[in-house]
Amino acid sequence: MGKPVVLLAALLAVLAGPVCAREPDVPPSQAAFRAALTKYYERCETETEAARFGELQRARAAAFAQSLGEGLSFDGWLLELKGIEPTPRGGYFVRFIDPAMADLRAVRPTYWNGGPGKIGRETAILPNSELHDLLKGMRPGMQAIVSGHFFPGEDGGPMFESSKITFRANEAEKAKFRMPYFSVQFTKIEPNEGVDGERGR
Repeated sequence: MGKPVVLLAALLAVLAGPVCAREPDVPPSQAAFRAALTKYYERCETETEAARFGELQRARAAAFAQSLGEGLSFDGWLLELKGIEPTPRGGYFVRFIDPAMADLRAVRPTYWNGGPGKIGRETAILPNSELHDLLKGMRPGMQAIVSGHFFPGEDGGPMFESSKITFRANEAEKAKFRMPYFSVQFTKIEPNEGVDGERGR
């Protein structure tokens, strides 16, 4: 009788593993976006052929688009405020990071309401707006539930930028997978009451 009990316990442990690993409060789109970021970062880390980086980037863009759906929108994502920068006209540019992907040694996406050309002009959080008043009471390290949409890039996925941390070609390509800055427009920001993500960074 002891053997069947042991086998049953082992089976339950195997089944429980993936359930415990999931985060029930994280929207499916954010979980899928995280998975795509991790998957293609790991693939690019072992890549040595320059031509392959473009293929990986297009495949990642398709995975992003699939996780976000039409309009490249996101709803109810849990993010952490990293920085607030005033605009010349009294508005705000804000930068959010994903608290589950905040390790500087691994993939670390940033989401901010800016970008090239008209994106920066159109997405700044304006004075006397609801979001502007709300952000006055927030500080870096606080977590929030945010909604909005990404801007489409030429490959159909979300537009992003990345800083070149080196002049070596392959390393510059890898930076696109390790530390992308995604351009977004925030439509809703709600402080996550009782949760402060500040960890001395």
